[in-house]
Amino acid sequence: MNQLNNNLFYAINHFAGQVQVIDWFFIIAANFSPILLILFILYRCFFSKQLINNRQRIFLAGLSFVFAELLGKIAGLLYNHPQPFVHLTGVHQLVNHAVDNAFPSDHSLLFFSIMSLLFLTSQSKYRSLYLISAILVGVARIWVGVHYPIDVVAGGLIGFVSSGCILWLNQKSAWLDLINHKISHFLLPKFSQRRH
Repeated sequence: MNQLNNNLFYAINHFAGQVQVIDWFFIIAANFSPILLILFILYRCFFSKQLINNRQRIFLAGLSFVFAELLGKIAGLLYNHPQPFVHLTGVHQLVNHAVDNAFPSDHSLLFFSIMSLLFLTSQSKYRSLYLISAILVGVARIWVGVHYPIDVVAGGLIGFVSSGCILWLNQKSAWLDLINHKISHFLLPKFSQRRH
């Protein structure tokens, strides 16, 4: 298993450092994707069409992330290893990173817990972009040399399971639906208040 994990890491990471434009793309995805995600969420909460529906989905996505973080902490206690650049040779490390427990990937947890829920609740024909963005962030963390594939896969699985659990809980729980309704109608722009 460790050998397969290492081989998959090298298969992706060895491309780093060859084409500068591609490296910049993955560095941005690896380092600044949480900021872009926050901007995306703020836009959806205050400026998008179907404002109430978007807020309700984002509320559930936030709960999915909190639950995924809890599951991730538990997983990190059960399995622990540092970043690839600590033990492997020939790693192309494109960004600085402190040495800590790399399992599971926090970025993968964040993106898959939120994007999976948005994907599962979306009716858009472009909804696959939610999952594609999460996958790109996960690949980016391997590309820049700070995570093994197993870290990303574990973060993705935990995020996906978390989103499924939150959706199930939302269907079964009247109080969660009530809280979601109250939050989604809070601080609505005036034009949205007129429409609703």
